[in-house]
Amino acid sequence: MRGALLHTQVAEGTRSLSDFINTAVMAEVQRLEAKYNDGRPFPAVGARGLPQGRPLGR
Repeated sequence: MRGALLHTQVAEGTRSLSDFINTAVMAEVQRLEAKYNDGRPFPAVGARGLPQGRPLGR
């Protein structure tokens, strides 16, 4: 990841590792929205809106 950023930073205009990660994550979010939500954004979920800890039954 860091190597990809370092060697493409100027060409791609990525300013930081955080920007690189955010761009990659948002591409995956858009793919999932297209596949599972007719291309529409998923409803927002707050920081505490995700289940905490290990999933039950595993």
